[in-house]
Amino acid sequence: MKKVLAALFLLIFTSSLFAQFERDTSIFMLMPFRNRLVTAGTDKQLNTFNFVSQLKQFYNTPNLFFGINENFNSTIIRSADYNIKDEHYLSAIAEYQFSGLAKFGFLFNNNAYSDDRKTAINKASILNFSGYTRISPSNNLQLIPYFGLSNNTQIGESNNGFIYGTDALMSDLQLDDFDFNSSFRFQNEDISPRKNLFRHFNVNMLNKIDENFSNIISGYFYQQRKDFYFAADTVTANEFSITNNIQSRIETNYYLQNRTNFTLPDSNFAFDLLGKISWRNIDRNTRYISLKNITPNIFDTRINEFKIELNGGAEYKTENFNSIAKISFLERDEKHIPKMIEGANPFIYSESEANEIQKNYTSLLTTVSITANYKISSKDLLSFSIFHRKLRYDTPSELNYDDRDELLSIAGIVYQRKLSPFFTAFINIEGSINKIVYIFSQRSSNNNVKRILKLSSGGKYNGSKFTSSNTAEVSANYTVFDYEDLNPNFKSFSFRQFVFRDSTSFLFARNLRLFITGYIKLSEQGDFKWQPFSSRPIRYLSESYAEPKIFYEYQKISFGAGVRYFSLATFNYNNQLQKVQLSDYVSIGPVSEISIDLYQRLNLKFYGWYEFIRTENNDHRGLANMTFRLQWQL
Repeated sequence: MKKVLAALFLLIFTSSLFAQFERDTSIFMLMPFRNRLVTAGTDKQLNTFNFVSQLKQFYNTPNLFFGINENFNSTIIRSADYNIKDEHYLSAIAEYQFSGLAKFGFLFNNNAYSDDRKTAINKASILNFSGYTRISPSNNLQLIPYFGLSNNTQIGESNNGFIYGTDALMSDLQLDDFDFNSSFRFQNEDISPRKNLFRHFNVNMLNKIDENFSNIISGYFYQQRKDFYFAADTVTANEFSITNNIQSRIETNYYLQNRTNFTLPDSNFAFDLLGKISWRNIDRNTRYISLKNITPNIFDTRINEFKIELNGGAEYKTENFNSIAKISFLERDEKHIPKMIEGANPFIYSESEANEIQKNYTSLLTTVSITANYKISSKDLLSFSIFHRKLRYDTPSELNYDDRDELLSIAGIVYQRKLSPFFTAFINIEGSINKIVYIFSQRSSNNNVKRILKLSSGGKYNGSKFTSSNTAEVSANYTVFDYEDLNPNFKSFSFRQFVFRDSTSFLFARNLRLFITGYIKLSEQGDFKWQPFSSRPIRYLSESYAEPKIFYEYQKISFGAGVRYFSLATFNYNNQLQKVQLSDYVSIGPVSEISIDLYQRLNLKFYGWYEFIRTENNDHRGLANMTFRLQWQL
């Protein structure tokens, strides 16, 4: 109760930078259907084949609208056994305007999932067909009652029934000094023996006192119930003569929020404040429970979550300098409670209660961030950023030793200079420290400090015939465990890496150009001692990739051909700190790319390569890879 009173007090007297309304739209809105697009593509990498297609189309007259959206994704994995997974999403809407006050229409949705693996839910589908009426008593209000049929299939169980409800939308309603925006939805899906429901209500009230000061108060309620089938155990199946049991999951959310943003008159400062309290409850109920097979895991649970969130931000902006500072506090409290079953052994319930209590926790997360950009001159830009996060995680159970404190600090600075109209260079340095401290000795061997330092530099040249982008980066990661002597499984280590990336294009003639992309990556991992700051290397990796291609372009056709090269070599170190090669993987082969634009609407793109692969055992094999995409801009 003290937390609630404190949150309400802060909510009233606090309030985010440039806050926006949170609008929830109805499923019967036409805007998501106002697109035209046809795409199709295939992709093969190693033993995985992917097929993706998408269709968006609509037809619109002054009195009639029709729209359709479809997505189909198929993945085939070829191994010892073929695995095929398909996902299909199809929705269509049609609406006819009979008068200025009423419109009639229908909405069709079909979602299907299929996976030939023997998983708990490898096949599922939902099919809904609803007729609706859109009534507009005024320009600010829409009422959408609807009624239809629903078919829902899970793990071989198919249920049919009715789906019905009402949507309501209110926008830009002016009452005195307040601008109201609200949405409401009530839906029932009766597919006996299951029942799904959806409840939603939100309201935003904007009070813009003047050009420099505005305040938004928001309220939100959300509740959803979903009934799921799952395979019943043998005892329950025999007692109730069922094959699949049913579990209901009811999730309820509430929040109350206040936002305020204001700018100081005749000043470069702007401020933003937010206060928010929210509740979430999750209630699980199993339909059939046998008292002949009571275990601690059979009890249904209820989860209660409470959050308090406070955010503040400030911005300072001039012609050559701008900076944003933000600070936030988030306190979360979560409780897991098992639900007693009448007639169950109280000792088994006590064991379940002890298991659930171990999941309870409270946490306090604090973050601070500052970003700044300073335009030194028309050619020089200096950017700076700093971020700090602190997490305190506490568990009330005496059997839970996960209590910990975490600190993360990140800082970076970037200097960018335009050396010429064609070339811009930059240098960046970034460092971070992440420290984790477990409170109890049972897990204190996990205590560690991770320090990362990164330095990068590069540039971009953009000329009429020659363009090139290059970056070079060196980084070092030093992870040190506090008590590594007590636990041999935790050893402090260092990880150093050098990466060079290049992307270059050269135009020989109007229709002929050379394009090269690639990188070199060298990595070393070793055992590390922080106090003397010494490291003994134990593993080394050398990775390189290059793909030069010659492109010939004629009208709307672009054809590229070249070579693709990839290599990865791994090494260990012996006692004399000499490298001993463990593996060597080399892939090289021809690569081609074709792109065709037809009528500025239809685009076909093919990308494929063939690999000649050699490994450390001098094994040789070939592998084909291909990606194909068709896009039709209707």
